[in-house]
Amino acid sequence: MKLNKNKRIGEVIFIVEGEKHEFNLIKRIFTDVLGYTQIQKRRGKADYYIKNKDKYSKVAVINTKTSNIASINEKEYLDNIFAELIEIHKFNVNNAAIYYLFDRDPESNVNAELILGLIHTLKNSRENENNINGGMLILSYPSIESYEVSNFVDQSYKLCFRLGVEMKEYINSNAKTISMNKINEESIIHAVLEMKRLLENNNFLNNIPDLLEDFSIVNENVFKFEEKCLYENNSFYLLSMLSCVLLDLGILY
Repeated sequence: MKLNKNKRIGEVIFIVEGEKHEFNLIKRIFTDVLGYTQIQKRRGKADYYIKNKDKYSKVAVINTKTSNIASINEKEYLDNIFAELIEIHKFNVNNAAIYYLFDRDPESNVNAELILGLIHTLKNSRENENNINGGMLILSYPSIESYEVSNFVDQSYKLCFRLGVEMKEYINSNAKTISMNKINEESIIHAVLEMKRLLENNNFLNNIPDLLEDFSIVNENVFKFEEKCLYENNSFYLLSMLSCVLLDLGILY
């Protein structure tokens, strides 16, 4: 697995639940490491934050109306943000790759049936079936902090946690090893390999092209596997599908 820092990605939109952590993580990956321009619009904030770098690779990060995953269906709210991106920042929303980044923390996103429905609907970053706009649902088990751990911990996919707060405690207790500010090219590759091992070990994946050809199949299989783990063991196996974004954009190959 390799990382192409020279890959130009056009315009990309992340729609996220958290008001701080996801913004900082995406900035670390896409601006600090990869050198892309980033535009941020946080929930309840009137202003946009802009970090100008590569004008041919722009990443917009915006909040849903609330932190609940059901806010993905708040179409009017998101359309208003998209209109601002087009008008104010000349962002080519219609041709952008779109990713919805959410946690499967069972105390913050409790509706498993809703999540499964979104998995079936949001399976392509640029265009979905039945005239549904582009968008790929990217889940983390139990939370986005799983991605940070997978950057630095060997066999992280064997670790188990139930809640995002437990992930934060684990990171804090291993702060010398795990740090968002230490994420780099090498650690990004480490993270995708950790994800790949969990998928392969559970027969969800034969090769990376299969993952991207119909993302919803792998996404659903992982979701059902993790739900079974939650039911039987009251915890998830640590996993973030965030690396799928880098694969989908051709940054990892």
